Amino acid sequence: MLTDLDRVAHELSEGLPLTADALPWLTEQIRQDAAEGTFAHWGRSTLLDENTGTPMLDAPPLHVLQRWAALPEEFPATNAGLAHVYSYLLSTAATPYGPKRDRWLGGELATGLGLPAEHFLPWHRPDRRTLAQRVTEAVLPLLDQPPADAVLVQDGPVGLRTVVTAGGALVYGWPGRVVTAFPVDVAGVEGLRGLPVAARFNVVLDD
Repeated sequence: MLTDLDRVAHELSEGLPLTADALPWLTEQIRQDAAEGTFAHWGRSTLLDENTGTPMLDAPPLHVLQRWAALPEEFPATNAGLAHVYSYLLSTAATPYGPKRDRWLGGELATGLGLPAEHFLPWHRPDRRTLAQRVTEAVLPLLDQPPADAVLVQDGPVGLRTVVTAGGALVYGWPGRVVTAFPVDVAGVEGLRGLPVAARFNVVLDD
């Protein structure tokens, strides 16, 4: 599975088109999310990295994903679930913090949320839930009701909320709508606490 993902991601970086049969498990999950309303639980995001300004995925493959997801074809903004979950899987773009897809392929985010390390592997489906559904179910309650042992709960502009769990998972969005989630070093949370109150983490505030 990982070999196939690496191959397709490399082909996309070379400008080759994304086809429905390139990664059948990916196509199936996005279409299931579209049918079952998963993306409605997510806000909007830009695919331009806030540190580098580089798009994490180019417009042509993003438009293919948007068609599978029954979402408007636009760039660089899109549904945050499509951006941060599925688009990041296909990204080879470098960032100061490593590949964006590592949050799903590694186990740090999952364990930071108190889940098994393999919980967010995109092809790990012990039931029929998609990757985006598993992520939504894990992080949305933390925005609605942050855990008592959270090391950071910070409310920002227009109702945006940052929650960092004791295990080292950062969740960002609104109560009822996720923007992103990724692992963090709990020891560095004080740096987050000292940042100016502002919208961040690639959120788009146009709706």
